[in-house]
Amino acid sequence: MKRLLAYLFLVLVLTFSFQSLSKADDIKDFEIEGMSIGDSLLDYFSKSEINNNNLKYYNDEKFITIGFDKHPLIKKYDWIEISYKKNDQSFSISSLNGVLRYDHEYDNCLKKKKTKNNELKNIYIKKPKTYGGKHPGDNSGKSKFENTEFYLSNGLFVTTCIDWSKKMEEEYFDHLKVFIGTNEFWDWINTNPYY
Repeated sequence: MKRLLAYLFLVLVLTFSFQSLSKADDIKDFEIEGMSIGDSLLDYFSKSEINNNNLKYYNDEKFITIGFDKHPLIKKYDWIEISYKKNDQSFSISSLNGVLRYDHEYDNCLKKKKTKNNELKNIYIKKPKTYGGKHPGDNSGKSKFENTEFYLSNGLFVTTCIDWSKKMEEEYFDHLKVFIGTNEFWDWINTNPYY
């Protein structure tokens, strides 16, 4: 009898899990290192950690991005970046990036990206958009990237591989990036606020 109850419980849990995943169309359904869009950064970091890890990426400061490579919260990724609106007193997360290093291993990065994309295709109904080419952040044209974008009702999930040129590697490293973010943040980042 105990085995039968355990079996029925397992079937119920698995059924619920797959139903939840099959209906994932809300950006808040996804997590990176336990954090989701809309969560408060203050649930994970102190104000001093937030203020002391500003990456100062952008000339347009509508959003602030912070980054960590060594933090007890980080378990799956080599680096995380988190963005929030500059004047948001609740520090509500607008975007999350989990980054894995792939130094000079672009083909391996693409394989890992494909695996991640296949996982997402199983829980996502709409067809994703994939594109790539020369990275716009490198004026030499020697850096390349490939993006796959999964559009959701209130945001998107993006997987990216970047292979930086030798010159760019003085500042950046080759990597796989897993991004989740709101539509508002994605629209803003596509206005090129870096310059």
